[in-house]
Amino acid sequence: MRSRIALVALAMALPTTAFGFPSHQLRSDAPRVYTVQKGDTLWGIADKFLKDPWRWPDLWDRNPYISNPDLIYPGDRLRLISDKGESRIKRQRVERLAPAVKEGPAQRLEAIATVDPDQVRPFLRRYGLVGPDRSAQSTGGSLVASDKDAALIAAGDRVFFQMRTDEPQAGSWFTYDQRHPLTDPETNQRLGYLIRHSGRARLDNPTGTGLYAGRIRESFTAIEPGANIYRGHTVGDLRFLPRQGPDVTGQILRPVGEESILGRGQMVVVDVGAAQGLERGDVLTVQGAQREVANPVTDEPARIPGRKKGSLMIVRTTKQVSFGLIVASTRTIEKGDQIRQPEG
Repeated sequence: MRSRIALVALAMALPTTAFGFPSHQLRSDAPRVYTVQKGDTLWGIADKFLKDPWRWPDLWDRNPYISNPDLIYPGDRLRLISDKGESRIKRQRVERLAPAVKEGPAQRLEAIATVDPDQVRPFLRRYGLVGPDRSAQSTGGSLVASDKDAALIAAGDRVFFQMRTDEPQAGSWFTYDQRHPLTDPETNQRLGYLIRHSGRARLDNPTGTGLYAGRIRESFTAIEPGANIYRGHTVGDLRFLPRQGPDVTGQILRPVGEESILGRGQMVVVDVGAAQGLERGDVLTVQGAQREVANPVTDEPARIPGRKKGSLMIVRTTKQVSFGLIVASTRTIEKGDQIRQPEG
C-alpha cells in the first residue's frame, strides 16, 4: 500500500473515542457502505449520511494521533458502524489507479473536493473581493497599451501596465472592468468591493518609471486599454472541512453574478468575514426576513422569525465580507436574507 501525501488537513479537532456521534442525527436512508465515486464531493457524501451535513467532522472516524489525515479518494469504501445508539464512519482504503496511456506513467486519482469545483471555480476566477481600503486609486494600476496597439486585447497579447504602487510583481494579477461597492445597509459603512475580472495577467520586467511589461494569460471578456489591474487570489485548493459556522448574524448583500433568483450552486456575498471568526468551510443557515402576523388572541401585530430557506458554505473571506456558496435551498433565496449559525 503506497503512502499518501496529505494534501490538506481534514480535521481541526480529533476524536478520542471510537464512538460518540448520536445515531438519531443520521438520515433514515443512510447507506451502511458507500464506495466513493469520481466526481463525488465531501459535502455530497456527508449529505447521504447526515440530516445536517455540516456535522461530518463528528461522524468521521479519524486516528487521534494523526493531526493531518489523508483525504478521501475515489474507490475508498466508507462503512457506517453503529453501537449502542452512537455511530462512526470508518474508511477502508482501496488502492486505485486511474487509466494511463500505454507505456506512460500511472496517473493516480485525486482526492475529492469539498464542493463541486465546476460550481465554484467559475465564480472565483471571474470575481474577487477586496477590503474598503483597496480602491482603484490606491493599489494596482492600469493597462496602458498592447504591443500591437490593438483596441481590443486578448489572451496571449504582450501589454504594458502603469502601476500606482511598488507592489511585488509576483502573485496573481487580474484586469477588471467593474468594481461594485459593498455597503452595510443599516450603517452605510463601506465593507469592501466586489471586483469583476475581465482577464488574468502576468507582470514581467519594469520598462520605465512605474511601467511594466506583461502578458495577458487569460481573457474572460474583451479587454481594452485603460482597464484596471490588481493583485487578487487564484481559486486554490477546494479541499477543506465543512463544519458548523460560528455564532454570527448577518445578511446576503448581493449575488456574486447577475442572477435575480438564487438557489443551490450559486454564489453570494455576505456582510460578515474573518473579523467575525468566519473561515472556509463554515456552514450558515439562510432564512427570510422577520414576518409580521396578527396575534389571534390580542389582535396586535407580532413579529416572528423568517422561514428557513437553505444553507450556504463560506468559500473565501476578507476581513468584513465573504463569498458563500449556496449548498442547499428549499425556497428562493434573495438579497437581504438573514444568515446565522445552524442550530445544534
